[in-house]
Amino acid sequence: MRDTRGRALRANRARLRCSWAKSQKPSGFLVRLNSVRLSRRTLLYALCACGLVGCDEAAQAAEPEQAPEPEPEPTRPHANPPQSTSEIQAVKTRATVYLVSLGPFDANMLDAIAAGLAEELQVEVRRLGRKPLPKFAWYAPRRRFRADDILEHLPTLIPDEPTSTRILALTQKDISTTKGKFKDWGVFGLGNMPGRAAVVSSFRLKRKAKGRKHLRRRMVNTAIHEVGHMLGLGHCTEHDARCPMQDAEGSIANTDASTGHLGPECRAELDREMPPR
Repeated sequence: MRDTRGRALRANRARLRCSWAKSQKPSGFLVRLNSVRLSRRTLLYALCACGLVGCDEAAQAAEPEQAPEPEPEPTRPHANPPQSTSEIQAVKTRATVYLVSLGPFDANMLDAIAAGLAEELQVEVRRLGRKPLPKFAWYAPRRRFRADDILEHLPTLIPDEPTSTRILALTQKDISTTKGKFKDWGVFGLGNMPGRAAVVSSFRLKRKAKGRKHLRRRMVNTAIHEVGHMLGLGHCTEHDARCPMQDAEGSIANTDASTGHLGPECRAELDREMPPR
């Protein structure tokens, strides 16, 4: 609004100056034009007085020119242009594995196991929450739970999942299975090979553990071992590779010596039999 009013006032002043210029004597006026260095605005008023330019044209031309708006800088191409949805590929996985705690279980330990499985075996890990241990798995003579019965129970916890989905149970309670001539043999874990269910217990892995970090390493290695069985891997014979798929052989030594990474032969077999999709 102020700019429009200002322009109108300047235009009126220009018309008055033109009227004044016309009232002067042409000869004297032209003499002054020749002897004075004139500005653009004064020259326009002079031309108006001589009738060479209309007053309205002079007033409009005398308006101060506005600086042109700067042109926008050209947009530079992004160094890493964002990908479209169709160009973004989902992370490939071999299978889906549910983690379920049977009874209370350390949450940080669950996180470590989930991360270890996803990184080493390229599986999608989901959480099922806490469930009770099945009562029918209790073996009263040795006061512990039968791992075989737990394996039969676990698939019932995911009834709506496809048969390709696996489930790994974690418990603090002692577990056992039948091994050769031993009817009830205590174990770190047990898994179907191949199959849908596996269970790992911290009860025996805690023995002589040098702190929580050491126990966590044992738990992650054992979880990789049992899930590896579910995916079809047998016991590893590459002892120099210190693969987590080595048989425990009734001792914690192989578990502690493991690097936590599959040996070359086990990795090749897993990639061949169950490649990530």
